[in-house]
Amino acid sequence: MGEYEKAERFFSGALTDAQKLGKTDPRLAQSLNDLAMLYHSLGRLTEAEPLYRKAIGIDEKRGDEARIDNAITLENLAELYKTQQRKGEAAAMYRRAIAIVETLYHAAEEKLGKAHPDIVLYLKSLASLAEAQDKTDEAENLYRLSLKIQEHTLDKKSVEIASTLGQLAYVLTLRGNYDEAEKLYKRALEIEEIVLNPDHPDVSSTLIGMATLYHQQGRDTKAEMFGWRALSVLETAYAQNHPETSAALKSLAAQFAAQKRYAEAEPLLKRLLAIGETILGKDHPHLVTELIDLAGLYCDQNNYEKAEPLVRRAMKIAVRSSTKTDLSVVNIMELYAWLLEKLGRASDATEFSARAAALRAKVA
Repeated sequence: MGEYEKAERFFSGALTDAQKLGKTDPRLAQSLNDLAMLYHSLGRLTEAEPLYRKAIGIDEKRGDEARIDNAITLENLAELYKTQQRKGEAAAMYRRAIAIVETLYHAAEEKLGKAHPDIVLYLKSLASLAEAQDKTDEAENLYRLSLKIQEHTLDKKSVEIASTLGQLAYVLTLRGNYDEAEKLYKRALEIEEIVLNPDHPDVSSTLIGMATLYHQQGRDTKAEMFGWRALSVLETAYAQNHPETSAALKSLAAQFAAQKRYAEAEPLLKRLLAIGETILGKDHPHLVTELIDLAGLYCDQNNYEKAEPLVRRAMKIAVRSSTKTDLSVVNIMELYAWLLEKLGRASDATEFSARAAALRAKVA
């Protein structure tokens, strides 16, 4: 039995036990959310959604004591809708979560004061919610305020400050403010190397962030150095093909592909795919990205024969696991039609192009 099967059995058992405790027991809401999060991570979105909704309903009946739990579950459901391209429903869930966290923040601010370290929890939650909606300007301001409070109330070499520095640096990278992002990442790394140690796995997030920053600036030598260091740290802490290494593998593969260093990118992308297949199974929805990335690498080299079976497999997985109006399915189908055209299979290309157009019309 695999780890995910064991987890499903455990959480299902916990839910069965919690259902005996009463319809508004907090342990029931927690069990529903736990199982929903597992299904969500496995791409079983249609099973996760009703569990999230039940948990939200219970937390709403529990009132004030469950508000932070309710906000967390609302955010989880928003992320699910975002994955399904249900943008309106995702936005509604985000708004509800934000309203709860803002209420908690203002209550804490009134009780504890504007500069109390405990209110940073709510500020960073709001920043995360803003970031999830691509509102990077709001996220930046909230992370800055969080950092200001922490710097006045905590040891300047604390891991909490390092975490906020990294989060702010990431948002600044998204916004193209590379110079300040670099300074913040360097501060975060210095703290983590002292408080944790240079080879602690938690340092890898900062290393990957720096690799991404340097890659976007075209500073390829530095980007590669930090990417390899992150991968080495994770391989030492876990194992060569552990899922925790995935972020570092993706970072390096993206760097090499952008530099047309295809022979170096290919084994990294193959490792990513193999890790996903081992952990999740060969037909898991999360594999679609890995399949398309590897196919894209082959397309960049005009090796359409190698790309075709990968895109075909990704399309089958996406069609089976997504909603009928999911844009990702349309995009993959259009890519497959383009590939077939490149391979000289004109009639097949026309068929899939027509299917993609029909689906796109439903989405519009």
